[in-house]
Amino acid sequence: MAKDNVPFHSVIFPVCLLGTQDNYTTVNHLSGIDYLNYDGAKFSKRLGIGVFGNQAQDTKIPSDIWRFYLLYIRPEIQDSDFSWDDLRLKHNSELLKNVDNFINRAITFCENNFAGKIGDVNELETQLDQLFVAQITYELNAYLESMEKTR
Repeated sequence: MAKDNVPFHSVIFPVCLLGTQDNYTTVNHLSGIDYLNYDGAKFSKRLGIGVFGNQAQDTKIPSDIWRFYLLYIRPEIQDSDFSWDDLRLKHNSELLKNVDNFINRAITFCENNFAGKIGDVNELETQLDQLFVAQITYELNAYLESMEKTR
């Protein structure tokens, strides 16, 4: 949520809900960020500046690519800018090129060192293997917890 909406959604609206004395669920956690602009201008539905839900869906760009790019440019500490050219660039250079390179290296490593076979995870041979899996599990859980808390 952009920084200009935080006071309303964190104080004013919840107080209005509490005032009704109905059992509404109020906000438990709110993540305020700086502004995400669109090609140098402020997003505006009224003025038709930006790309919005149905328009994004109509592009036929898969939702995972939208998620990747919007998280990549998320304005955590300063304003950022959405642009179609940058979306294309980040998709091709960061997502496809880097992930593809990582996967290719992992497969090549497996083929060269393990005859192309990956053993069962339950067959951890050494204490070092067990420590490695424990560390990966710890890091994955820390990542998931951070994502849940939007850190």
